Amino acid sequence: MILALIKVIWKNLHLFFCFIDLTPTHISWQPSVNASTHHTDRYANTELTVRRGQAFTITLYFNRPKQNGESLAFVTEIGPSPSESHHTKAVFNLSEVGASGWSAAQGPSEAGYVNFTISSPANAVIGRYNLILQVTSGNKIFSRFLGQFVLLFNPWCPGDDVYMDNENERQEYVLNENGIIFVGNAKYIEARGWYYGQFQDHLLNICLTMLDLSLYYRQDPAIDVSRRGDPKYVGRVISSMINGNDNDNGVLLGKWQGSFHSDENPSRWDGSVVILQKWRQDNYKPVRYGQCWVFAGVMCTVLRCLGIPTRLVSNFNSAHDVDRNLSIDKYYDSSGKSLNIGKDSTWDYHVWNESWFIRPDLGTSYNGWQVLDATPQEQSKGLFQCGPASVIAIKEGDVDLDYDTLFVYTEVNADCNRWIVYNDGTKKRVYCDTEIIGRFISTKAVGSNSRVDVTYSYKYPEGKRVITTVIPESLKAESIVYHELQVCSMGSYRIINTSLLPYLAEEAGQQPSHQSKTLNSSPRHPPPNRPHAQSFSANNCFLDVSIPIPHVSFRRPHYIRLPREVTNLHL
Repeated sequence: MILALIKVIWKNLHLFFCFIDLTPTHISWQPSVNASTHHTDRYANTELTVRRGQAFTITLYFNRPKQNGESLAFVTEIGPSPSESHHTKAVFNLSEVGASGWSAAQGPSEAGYVNFTISSPANAVIGRYNLILQVTSGNKIFSRFLGQFVLLFNPWCPGDDVYMDNENERQEYVLNENGIIFVGNAKYIEARGWYYGQFQDHLLNICLTMLDLSLYYRQDPAIDVSRRGDPKYVGRVISSMINGNDNDNGVLLGKWQGSFHSDENPSRWDGSVVILQKWRQDNYKPVRYGQCWVFAGVMCTVLRCLGIPTRLVSNFNSAHDVDRNLSIDKYYDSSGKSLNIGKDSTWDYHVWNESWFIRPDLGTSYNGWQVLDATPQEQSKGLFQCGPASVIAIKEGDVDLDYDTLFVYTEVNADCNRWIVYNDGTKKRVYCDTEIIGRFISTKAVGSNSRVDVTYSYKYPEGKRVITTVIPESLKAESIVYHELQVCSMGSYRIINTSLLPYLAEEAGQQPSHQSKTLNSSPRHPPPNRPHAQSFSANNCFLDVSIPIPHVSFRRPHYIRLPREVTNLHL
């Protein structure tokens, strides 16, 4: 009798459950476990914050047990117009890896709740996601919003573009909230402390809001969000947003002269948190004022907060080459009085950021540290932004590579020229210093406050210097004649365009010599009978040339930038 009653009750319960939709009543984000395994336990925000390319666990409590014929799936969405084609929306069933790379698996469960493990791809868009549970029962599909979580870059994940394989470096460049900025001048370098505070209250929300305020987002929100899985894109956007010079609600305005009576003197800032919180409190109105180390300090905070390994670098005797001719030119009249010609300048020091990520757009040889600079110096593609420029590309003189490599190359490698301007308007270069720019390039050591000199990461030691010569557009239509030349000191073949030599000689203010020398390799194309065509020879790892090329001493290797159609020449 009792057994029959139980069967009736169970049957009625089963029928009852069939009329009630399976609904989650509560979610546990497992904050302690997830934060610890994802290295996000220092963030002051309460919402789940995890890193991409790594699984996290949640627990769902339901109003009833799941019945046969019912299936579960998850949906993640980010941005104002989520779409699977833009990789800002993903739908994935249990125990299946979706086309988007997202996946979910059911873990150990008890009566009333179920554990799930959710994994994101290592290239997922970063930012704040909506998590939705999708329940399918027969031909019915209904969704339940579960909540939001934040996904960040993951330097601990080998598949992530920002992966860094050294734990001490990850601790320094991602998790350290305190830093040292080197300032002063080349003869007296000082260290000043800076508090990044990337994990402090409201900082993560401020950093995510910064992305949504950018001109990139305003132009096309859906495309902008879809590109936020790319650290070079995010870094470039942030470099434009740290300064407020583009009327884009940027964080800081710069000021280098005049009084600061009613605003903050840049020298008084000692950390990023106060600046970013003031920016937020003032409804994202630019804070007054900053200078290079302040821009760099705030940018380091934002990039570390988002999970991109970042450090500050100080360049002493830093060039600002306005006309981009790879030299800092100062002009004087015949009596020695300085003339107000040109806008080139030299700073005692300049501070920028380096961020660590790979460069699939350039090739694996350019992976590693990338220069990003938020100080508003010159516009790049219409905005005050700079980088990312590969440090390796800067050292090798590959100045035509994205982004802004030529500008950063000049900051560390420009020649300083002094010119006399005579009454008839003619100019004569009377002095050239090839060594003064780019001295004692410095950054903080890993695990200590010591200064590390990284100058030779940016440039070769003197005697092996790389020099770039820019050829004007007018010469790019010239007929191109190639000669292969083996340079003993480098043990490789490079190309030179002999038709450019007359121009180089003319630029130097000298006539090209008609002296003939032996070419140590055969030409790709027969050389024409041109009166100014020159030839070279390699001798004991030094190169002899029949005309003096400007700015160049041929007792060290050089790099001459030829027109885009011409392969480069290392001398």
